[in-house]
Amino acid sequence: MPGLATLLAGNAQQFGDHIALRIDEDTITWRDLAELVQRLAQVLGPSVQAGERVGLWMHNCVEWAALFIAINLLGGVSVPISTRLTPEELEVIMRDAGAHVLLTSKSYRGRHYFEQAADRLAGAASGVLVLAPPPRGVGQWGRAGTLSGPAKDGNGLEAGLLCIQYTSGTTSTPKGVLLTTEAYLRTAAYVARCQRLTPSSRFISAGPFFHCSGSMHALTTCLWAGCTLTSMSIWNPEHFLDLVQRHRCDVAHMIYLRDVLALKDRHAREKLQTLQIAHDLGTREYLLRLHDELGIPGISNIYGMTETCGQFTMWYPDDPLELRISSNGRPQPGNHLRICDPASGEPLGPGAIGEIQMRGPTVTRGYFDRPGADAEAFTADGWLRSGDIGALSEQGVVTYMARTKEIIRCGGENFAPAEVEHVMHDHCRLGQVCVLGLADERLGEVPAAVVLDTLVVNWDKVYSEMRQRLAGFKVPKAIYATAAFPTTMTNKVQRSTLKEWIDHGKLKRLF
Repeated sequence: MPGLATLLAGNAQQFGDHIALRIDEDTITWRDLAELVQRLAQVLGPSVQAGERVGLWMHNCVEWAALFIAINLLGGVSVPISTRLTPEELEVIMRDAGAHVLLTSKSYRGRHYFEQAADRLAGAASGVLVLAPPPRGVGQWGRAGTLSGPAKDGNGLEAGLLCIQYTSGTTSTPKGVLLTTEAYLRTAAYVARCQRLTPSSRFISAGPFFHCSGSMHALTTCLWAGCTLTSMSIWNPEHFLDLVQRHRCDVAHMIYLRDVLALKDRHAREKLQTLQIAHDLGTREYLLRLHDELGIPGISNIYGMTETCGQFTMWYPDDPLELRISSNGRPQPGNHLRICDPASGEPLGPGAIGEIQMRGPTVTRGYFDRPGADAEAFTADGWLRSGDIGALSEQGVVTYMARTKEIIRCGGENFAPAEVEHVMHDHCRLGQVCVLGLADERLGEVPAAVVLDTLVVNWDKVYSEMRQRLAGFKVPKAIYATAAFPTTMTNKVQRSTLKEWIDHGKLKRLF
C-alpha cells in the first residue's frame, strides 16, 4: 500500500490546480497542499523520528491535514486529540502515548491552545516540545519546551502504523486504538467505491479531523478518490446548507442531519438539491424522513467504530431504499462478521440476535500498551468484540440494534433505549432525551427517561402519544430532568452517571 504522501503526489501531478481542500472558505489546491506537506516535513524532520508519536491538538484546518500527511511521510505516528479536551485531559493522552511532540493551534475561537499546552506540558522536566505552525507553514513557529528523553516504549508496534486514535467507554480511561496506513487506505477505497466517488465529486463533511470520521472518511477517502473535500471548522446546520448550495456538493459524510430537520427551513430541500449520497445513523422512520423531506435519494445506514477505522459496513446508493434505511450494510471483501451469544460466546445462525463480532484487515490489532484491554476486546480465535447487539442475514447484511450494556430487560422483554428515544424525540418533539434502565425488584429493570430541565411539556399528552407508538413495557415509568447531559470525550451520553444521579436523588422527577 502507498503512503498518504504518495497519493497526494499523484493527485498533485494529475489535478494540480484543482481544489483539494476547502475549510469554510479557506482553500488549497492539490499542488499547493503537496508543497505544504514537504515544507512542514522539512521543519519537523529533526524532531520526528520513525515510530515517534506526535500529538495533533488542532481544529479542522488546512494545516491539520498537511501535518497528518507530513507525519506519515516521516514515519511518525499521529495522535489526534480532541480540541474539546482540557489541558489536563490532553496531558493524560500525551503521557499515555509517550508523545514528546505536540502540534497545536496558537488560538481558535477565543481559546489559546498553544498557551494552554505550553503551560501544562512544556515544563523544564517534561521533555515535551510544543509547536504551533504558522498558516501555510510560512513565518514564525510557536515553540515551547525542549525535546528530550526517550519516547515511551512502543512494545513492538507493528510496522506501518499511521495513528493512535484515543477512545473510551462511558467510564473507562481513554485507550489508544492502533490503526495502520494500510487499514486506513483499504477503508478509504471501500468508502470511495460505495459512495461512487470520482475526481469530479464534491464531497462535504462535518467530521472533526481528530476522529476517524474526519481523518479517514473525509481526508483519506478524498485523498484516495482525488476529489475536493469541503469541511467545516465548527458544525452549524445553516452554514452546511449554504456550503452545499454554493459549492454544489453531491456526497456528504458525518452530517448531523437531525439538526437540519430541526431548522424547519422550508428552503432546505431546494438548497440540498445537488446532494445525492449521504448516510446517518437512526431508525428506519428517521432515515425515511431524510429521503422524503430533504430529498436525499442515496441516504443509507452504516456501521463501524474507531477500532475498524470507521466504516466497516456500507451500502451502495442504488441498493434498494428499504434495505439502506432498515439495516446497516455489507462489509468490504476480506472483512467478516459473525453474531455470537453474549453470554456463552457461541456463534449464532442467520437472523439470530446477539453480539456483533468482526475480523479482517481493517480491524485494529489492539490498543497501545494495554494488554488487558486487548484480552477483553478480542476472542480467543481473534474476533473483535464490538459490544453491540445486532443480527446478520443469510446474505451477510448486518442490522445494528443497540449497545450490549444499554439493552433494557424488562420482565423478560428486551429492547433498545434508542427505539424509545426515537419516539420521544421525533414524535413527541422533546429534543435531547436519554432513556435508560433502572433496577426494579419485580421486573428486573424498568425504563426511565432523562430530559433537559428547560423543557415545558404537557406530559399527559406525551404519554398518550407514547402509548400509541410503543408497547407498554417500553414506555418510561419515570421522567427526570437534568441541567446538562454528562458525556464522554466522543460526545456519548454517560448513562451510568445519569443512573448514579438518579440513585442519589440528584435529578428532579417530572413525571
